[in-house]
Amino acid sequence: PTNTLIGSIGIAPLRDAGYNVVTWDPRGFGLSGGEAYINNPQYEGRDAQAIVDYIAAQPEARLDAPGDPVLGMAGASYGGGIQFVLASRDPRVDAIAPTIAWNNLTTSLYKAGSFKTGWGALLCAEGTALGQLGSLVGNQGALSAPVRKACREGLTYPNRLSAESAAYFSSLTPDEMFTSITAPTLIIQGTADTLFTLSEATRNYELITSTGTPAKMLQFCGGHGLCNSAAGPDRITPAVLNWFDKYLQDAPVDTGAPFEFIDQFAVTRAAPGYPAATGSLAGSGKGTLLLTPAALSGAVVAAAVAPSAVNVPISAPTATTSVFGAPQLTLTYRGYAPQGSTHVYAQIIDKARASLVLGNQVTPVPLVLDGRERTVTVPLEAVSYTATPASRLVLQVTPATSVYALPKATALTSFTASVTVPTVTAYPVVP
Repeated sequence: PTNTLIGSIGIAPLRDAGYNVVTWDPRGFGLSGGEAYINNPQYEGRDAQAIVDYIAAQPEARLDAPGDPVLGMAGASYGGGIQFVLASRDPRVDAIAPTIAWNNLTTSLYKAGSFKTGWGALLCAEGTALGQLGSLVGNQGALSAPVRKACREGLTYPNRLSAESAAYFSSLTPDEMFTSITAPTLIIQGTADTLFTLSEATRNYELITSTGTPAKMLQFCGGHGLCNSAAGPDRITPAVLNWFDKYLQDAPVDTGAPFEFIDQFAVTRAAPGYPAATGSLAGSGKGTLLLTPAALSGAVVAAAVAPSAVNVPISAPTATTSVFGAPQLTLTYRGYAPQGSTHVYAQIIDKARASLVLGNQVTPVPLVLDGRERTVTVPLEAVSYTATPASRLVLQVTPATSVYALPKATALTSFTASVTVPTVTAYPVVP
């Protein structure tokens, strides 16, 4: 069946719709053995091309040309990332539907120089019940040397990736990979995904559409994380089937608006492209905070209200409006610590909804604590949320979160914060 939590269409709906389905365990996962290079084009990419060769030789495969099957791809997470890799290097791929995938492993796992230790522990630890996720289905493989190196660096003090490891992660998904994709692309991403956040998918969407390749973004409440809002009906199965029917079978089906985004009430709205901000909500405030690893909040895969924080109220809208996109935060601060550099973590909560953290998202903000007054401006993780006049949005700047590595410095630090939260026009509701 379809897994609506991670947003992955099941095999049964595809088979019921008349499609032949080939699945595989990538190297380093399941029973394949070998070592995982994290969808490296030269390893997993070539493996996937060999699978296309195999499909083309099957008697039931419909062909566009000899050796070229009519072929679409669907899958989530690691099975989403491989679709970008294969579609960029093999024009035999006719349509893809990557779900909860990433743009760059450096920005998703090591944002602003803070390692995502919560997810890192789940993904990196080999030979445990939780590690490398593939072990949950009987993994007999292993991580490759460059990936093991990055895991060791990220999960052990001082939790910093070497330049070599960061470069390896970035090399796997250059911008040219996405701009070379010509297969029509349905990007499905979770609003509550704290591993591969909405900003990762937005970057993919922008790169792929920049060359004129047909693309659609569909957001849902789920992904790598915890949906703490209304999940709503399964939009993924019909969206994927319609996408494949149109681009694999040339059927006269409606694939909907190019961009669909969902709020915490499971209301989906349709837009002709990435929604542009038409207004904003704002907040400013100041306070003093003891930066310490002891001031921890949240779970390993989801942010939660922080009891120790500088709290900055954000204005409520005069009418119900869609908060959509990346809020902008400016912090002016002063503090001193012998370590010099550290992070604080920013998140937005709604105190009107039991202090719900919008999208469970939290963003690391790098600080330099040298005793001088400094200012830093960063975009926060993108959110999709409906705010009403009764909403009580509050920016929290907090010393530590379980999602990321513990801070390395202890210091009493003063903050002046201002935040701008983008709002968008009232796009039509998708029934």
